[in-house]
Amino acid sequence: MGVKYHLVLRKNMSKDVEQGKEKLYYAQTRATGVCTFEELCDSIAESSTASSGDVKLVIDRMTKFMAKALERGEVVQFGELGNFQFLLGSSGSVTVEDFSASQLRKPRLCFRPGSLLRNLTQTVKGERLTLEPAASGGSGGEEERPGEL
Repeated sequence: MGVKYHLVLRKNMSKDVEQGKEKLYYAQTRATGVCTFEELCDSIAESSTASSGDVKLVIDRMTKFMAKALERGEVVQFGELGNFQFLLGSSGSVTVEDFSASQLRKPRLCFRPGSLLRNLTQTVKGERLTLEPAASGGSGGEEERPGEL
């Protein structure tokens, strides 16, 4: 089973667009469902000696301690899942003296997947879904945005 996608008609954003190619069909990911936190904890509990409540407690504590480590500026290594780190950028200044903290941009949380997830991106396949006109709004999907269900 692969990652599901459907085709959406959108404006061609390429430079020097040829006549008749102003709009093109693009693949857009389509989620097939949601694995809730509870379902994830239950699945982990079923494959271990921990109860679902134990799993939830550990993940909750892990998240809290991860947030504290990120606030200290540390990279948080999450085993095979990967690493988390805050990245901070700014607008530039001509000299060091001209720089002020007001030039800082909002921090971004960066996730770098571990080898298991990184390798998964090399092997996962795309699987096309055919949507009924009523399901896509009948407009060819032009108004749809990535990430919407």
